[in-house]
Amino acid sequence: MATLTIRNIPDGVKQALRERAARHGVSMEEEARRVLERATSSQSPRHSMIDADEIMRRARMLRDEKPSEARYETMTQKEISDELWRDSDGL
Repeated sequence: MATLTIRNIPDGVKQALRERAARHGVSMEEEARRVLERATSSQSPRHSMIDADEIMRRARMLRDEKPSEARYETMTQKEISDELWRDSDGL
């Protein structure tokens, strides 16, 4: 197996990886391997790149802050959720 060193990772990315690893009960290194493996797998359909954690992150962002897009300002939570799912189909 090869070794890869990645420098200058933004603090927020490192923290998110740390939290994700904790949720999955693995080390940050193992979580990074899993993320890289999924991201580079040719058998993995592109639309599966968004997971429940990302959906919840987006939902919290919309709930806690003024939406970044005007189209979300008048939507119900259900409509926003449906819209996010539609948007994720294009990933």
